[in-house]
Amino acid sequence: MVAAQENFTRRLLLVEDDQLTRGLISSLFSQAGFEVESCGTAAEGADLAQKFDPDVMVVDISLGEGPTGIDLIQAMRNAYPHMAFVVLSNYAALPAAIKDFKKVAYLRKRDVADPQMLIQALEEVLHDFDPSGTFPIEQHNVLSTLTAQQLQVLALISQGLSNHEIALRRGTTIQSTEQLIGRIYRSLGLERDSAKSMRVQATSIYNSITGAIVNS
Repeated sequence: MVAAQENFTRRLLLVEDDQLTRGLISSLFSQAGFEVESCGTAAEGADLAQKFDPDVMVVDISLGEGPTGIDLIQAMRNAYPHMAFVVLSNYAALPAAIKDFKKVAYLRKRDVADPQMLIQALEEVLHDFDPSGTFPIEQHNVLSTLTAQQLQVLALISQGLSNHEIALRRGTTIQSTEQLIGRIYRSLGLERDSAKSMRVQATSIYNSITGAIVNS
């Protein structure tokens, strides 16, 4: 059964907002025998999915301004129930909204040292294997490592407040606030990203775990 399926070129749609990462991963999948299309936003992904009809979609959670990768997966799953998904992210937890989805594998970007892990994840979801053991969606909740004070400040960061505004809210100095924010970033295991500031990364983590919605 599997051998018969592999006579066909499988179509893969990659949605990743970082251009360099998108190019590297696209090349990897092409070399593995997939027909690949790629784009950088959820809106482009939805449009390409209609035209390209992929077998599997590889999606980054954070796609800059506008709909997230999670929004895209939910929309695609309703429109294309046959489609499989591999979720790539810098973050350790995903919203409860997709935890019951089938044919979804989850990989943290920093854990994909071996490109074969990506291929393995793809093969598992494409062949209807249960990826929950190898690539589980439910990950350790990194917010549990933060103190109550740090959680409060992270919530203010996610609301778009500046360091100065947070300091005023808390009745502390800007220097003290900056030091506290630095400790939050370290506790979350954040690293500087060429495309996203640590503030944006921290906000995405907080929103993805708590389900918070920030008004723009």
